[in-house]
Amino acid sequence: MPRAERKALIEALEQHRGSRVLTYITGDRAPTGAQIGDDAVRPIYDQLRSVGHVEKLDLFIYSRGGALEVPWRIASALRQASESWAILIPFRANSAATLLALGADEIVLGRHGELGPIDPILNIQRMVTTPGQPEGTPLQDTINVEDVMAFLRFVREQVGLTDQDALAASLAKLTERLDAVGLGSVFRTRSHIRDVAHRMLTSQKTPPSDRVMETIVETLAERVYAHGHAIGLGEAQDIGLRVITAPDEVETAMWNLLEAYEVDLKLRDPLDPGLAVAGTDHYTEAATIATVETTEMAYEFVGQLEVRARRQMPPNLNVALNLNLQLPPGLQPDQLPAELQALLQQVQQALLQHAQVAVQQALAAQAPLVGLDVGLRGGRWNRSA
Repeated sequence: MPRAERKALIEALEQHRGSRVLTYITGDRAPTGAQIGDDAVRPIYDQLRSVGHVEKLDLFIYSRGGALEVPWRIASALRQASESWAILIPFRANSAATLLALGADEIVLGRHGELGPIDPILNIQRMVTTPGQPEGTPLQDTINVEDVMAFLRFVREQVGLTDQDALAASLAKLTERLDAVGLGSVFRTRSHIRDVAHRMLTSQKTPPSDRVMETIVETLAERVYAHGHAIGLGEAQDIGLRVITAPDEVETAMWNLLEAYEVDLKLRDPLDPGLAVAGTDHYTEAATIATVETTEMAYEFVGQLEVRARRQMPPNLNVALNLNLQLPPGLQPDQLPAELQALLQQVQQALLQHAQVAVQQALAAQAPLVGLDVGLRGGRWNRSA
């Protein structure tokens, strides 16, 4: 959708809300989604400096989550730029986006708006012992912090182990999956997320009571047992969050703006990597995976979405080319008339294309596909308006 149309939708939302609106969208289009990250902080600062200090500021967001250290920086900037700020959630604001919402003076949920747990997931590298490699093989893994805590509670409370030897054996099972550094990261991250959540709630213009804050943090960080659980209006209000339902006109304006971003970021048009490289082994496409926008300016995170087939090369690759073009003995190409020389060059180009096709066909027939390499190349924030 052209920038002018998105700008008109933002202006319509501002009129309904009596506010200034900043949008932050991190796309979740497969196979290369975006996350809330430190890289977005600078474009957000630019937007806020352009808007200036305002009475009422709204952050319109769609995000599945991201880095836990970023929400506090964004919330602090929004607080400095306004007398009060609210977060507008037409659909998804999960994980780190929920953490960010805790700092808002008001959470405005659309009809399909949802928050989520703030239980962090760690990306760690652990060593796996394999035959022939006693030192182990590094393996990238993900660990949900609350899964570790749930295991410890299970051992103590459900199984009821009190014997020190039995507890030591259970802990040994845990250390088979996590080394000492990994366990330290789990407990440090668990403490950090609770600290940030409390600071977020305390930063509100009128902070909730200590009891309500404790209920909110413990529920979102620990008592919601599935990381993908959607927290709607009723559940959010039950735990003490300052959540309201968007009035009809605001709901419609929010949804219209979300649909515009769905089109621009192709959120409802996932790419099948296997299908993309069928018959070619290499596919590229220009992609926009995140945006930060106001009526003043727009930033987009852009790059080249690339998919490459990874094949197991045979010991000997047999390529058959049927090339029957020959000049008479003793005749050199530069002795030909200019018209024939041009024709010969065209024929050579056609033969080269034929050779490339033959190589691709030989690869497809003789080198089995063993995987796909997918990524966003050359990603960067560009000011688009």
